[in-house]
Amino acid sequence: MKVGFSLGRCIRDIVNDIVTYDDVAFIISGTALRDEDAIKACVEQYMWRNDYLSGLDQDQCTEIALRLYTEGKVFKTRLQCIRAFRIPERAVWADLFPTIVSESDAVKKAWEAYRFMLHMTAQVHEDLKEHLS
Repeated sequence: MKVGFSLGRCIRDIVNDIVTYDDVAFIISGTALRDEDAIKACVEQYMWRNDYLSGLDQDQCTEIALRLYTEGKVFKTRLQCIRAFRIPERAVWADLFPTIVSESDAVKKAWEAYRFMLHMTAQVHEDLKEHLS
């Protein structure tokens, strides 16, 4: 499972088959998206950005964005009055890993990712923690 940090870049990765839709737990969006019209407008703006959706099929991008939105996979921090949080530079996704004690470098990296997620979710409003679990 993955958590995304940029709606546009996450849509891009899903359309390009870098990440499968079913692997997405949720996407944290800094954009205030109030309804489906706002989602469509957001995608339309991102279609012109090289680092977002430029060159991709707009209908496919819109379809994925609306599906993420209607299935409750877009977490809108601005609309929940949650302050911004630090995201590692250029981060688009974080993997959610089990916490197994080990000397393996892979497990240590997974543990760091898990701790990062704990830090982020500590900033989530209590009412939303139930919604996200």
